[in-house]
Amino acid sequence: MTQSPDRSEYLAIFLEEAEEQIETFDDGLLRLEKEPDNPELLQEIFRAAHSLKSSAAAMGFGAMSALCHASENLLDGFRSGEMRPDTDVIDVLLTAVDSLKSMKETICAGGSDDHDVAEVIAALEAAAAHRTPNPNTSGDERSPDSSGESTAAVPVPEDSRQVVVRLSPECQMRSVRAHMIFTALASACEVLAAHPSKEEIRAGNVGHDLVFFVAAKAEDDDLHAALDPISDVASVEVLSAVDAVTTERQLTSLARARRTDERAVDVGPSGRGQSSSELAALAKKTDQTVRVSISRLDNLMNLVGELVIDRTRVSQLATDFAAAYGGVDLVLQLKETHSHMARIVSDLQEEVMKTRMLPIAQLFRRFPRMVRDLAHKVQKEVDLILEGEDTELDRSVIEEMADPLGHLLRNAVDHGMETPDGRTRVGKPRTGRIILGARQEENHIIIEVTDDGAGMDPQMLRESAVARGILSDKAAAALSDEEAVQLIFASGLSTSRAVSDVSGRGVGMDVVKTNVSRLHGTARVQTKLGLGSTVTIRLPLTLAISQALLVTSGKAVAALPLIYVVETTRISGDQVKTIQGHCVISHRGRVLPLLDLGRALEQMGGSVTRNGGLMRIVVVKSADQEVGLIVESLVGEQEIVLKPIGDALGDVPGLSGATILGDGTVALVLDVASLMDQAWLREASVTTPQAANSNGQPATYLENGA
Repeated sequence: MTQSPDRSEYLAIFLEEAEEQIETFDDGLLRLEKEPDNPELLQEIFRAAHSLKSSAAAMGFGAMSALCHASENLLDGFRSGEMRPDTDVIDVLLTAVDSLKSMKETICAGGSDDHDVAEVIAALEAAAAHRTPNPNTSGDERSPDSSGESTAAVPVPEDSRQVVVRLSPECQMRSVRAHMIFTALASACEVLAAHPSKEEIRAGNVGHDLVFFVAAKAEDDDLHAALDPISDVASVEVLSAVDAVTTERQLTSLARARRTDERAVDVGPSGRGQSSSELAALAKKTDQTVRVSISRLDNLMNLVGELVIDRTRVSQLATDFAAAYGGVDLVLQLKETHSHMARIVSDLQEEVMKTRMLPIAQLFRRFPRMVRDLAHKVQKEVDLILEGEDTELDRSVIEEMADPLGHLLRNAVDHGMETPDGRTRVGKPRTGRIILGARQEENHIIIEVTDDGAGMDPQMLRESAVARGILSDKAAAALSDEEAVQLIFASGLSTSRAVSDVSGRGVGMDVVKTNVSRLHGTARVQTKLGLGSTVTIRLPLTLAISQALLVTSGKAVAALPLIYVVETTRISGDQVKTIQGHCVISHRGRVLPLLDLGRALEQMGGSVTRNGGLMRIVVVKSADQEVGLIVESLVGEQEIVLKPIGDALGDVPGLSGATILGDGTVALVLDVASLMDQAWLREASVTTPQAANSNGQPATYLENGA
């Protein structure tokens, strides 16, 4: 016999399942409020509540189990048609969900579920007390399932033995396990009858207790040996011939318990109604799946990153040896080995990256409840529509985007959306719409928050920026409407007329910009007064390993992430012009501002050197802005692993980290979006020896990063 897992292992499984069940409960209630006549949705909610009740009771969490039981009683009123899931009742159930979340977090932190839930249970019971009994049915006759199967006594085969199998509370796919048990017993002896029957097992109508009647000649050892290899079997009891009346009464009780146990349909949509062979295949597929902790995935990603660095170094060594020793046999073997290792590392890197990708639904599903509660608080009617939930994004990026999207949605509800009466006056539906969507474009993820509210007034934003000292009157007046709208991201700017616990302090959109910039992303706003606004966030798929263009300026080597690079070109000094004191060139029919990367790197220990009559330009793009970076030379493209700088250099504007190159040197990884926003870059000067003024002296131009 194998040693049974300790409680800590069961606790980890319980917490994982509880997380899923509470989320299903929470999301389902929000949908049920809008779809009160959806019986499948109601069953899904009931299954989640019942499953959590059963598993909590098995783990000894009585308060959580009692709260789920009280919620079940209220949900049962919906199923019987005696109650309607109106907003007031949904509010009570959502309060119960909040308590369940709180208890789960306490358990995760090593505590217990000994929360005082008496008040919440009393509210649930008070709501359930308003149900109206149906005079045509009684509690004993009404069955919660739709199968229509009678609970009348079932016949017990004569001359048989009874095998009672109990599945463990943690069994996640009871229909699959029941099928495996049935098959195993049939291989060891003759099975005369089973409760639930094979048809019920195939349909997913399975509880924790299974009863089989086998031929009387079946040996105990054979029966136990047949069932011993099957996991999730808590106990097996083999009985001799039993009294038929007693057994019939037990089976009737089991049938009722199965119908109450809505978690019986536990094979999922893909498994319901499938044949025995299909269920067996599903069981095999389930056994091939393992759960891995996030910390292990992070450690694995770090190790793969180190392998990528070593691959680059070995590649450099192979190139150096080939140049020094030509066709020596050992050099050829080194190159061949490196080529094979590079392929293996690339494949490993790709597979590890896939394990880190999660559907963005993991992030999006946090917000429907938040939007619903906030809309009720500010007395507005809002529908949140989610699109592109299957779009995948790196887990680390998903975690960082929770706060920015929360701020955007709060702003859309509180600032952007009009009151129901206000919408009616301007000819809009009373209920506003907010669309939270995601899609993939090449190596980027695009996330958009769109509302059909009042939109933003550029003039109001200008006035707010001036009032808060962000811009002068002259600077604000010089902004176009599109530029004025982008002021919404400025720190301290708010269009709210009053400070509340929802908004008005001018930090929300600044948080959005800061977090998105830290992820090498960009955020832009488009709006039309009276029609609504759209905030578009553009993010890289992953941050751990990426392609970069290596450039030099003086003695410094810098890495430009390729997601920002548009093209490279050369220009002569006489192509540089000035517009309103800013250094620019005419490039492909548009005016392109110039930034001297050497001047930027001076702040980081670099230096500026200029040789020859041509300048190398790297055109980079962030959001809708393009800028030409003046660099000394191009080293080439390379896959880089981003490493944090730490406290050695402090908080240096324009840097996102560092990377190790093939020769072991360290290159700084530039944050292009941050560089373009730095005032010290816009004010820095660049002197081009080839361009002279009327006195024959070198001309000095002011750079413009805007």
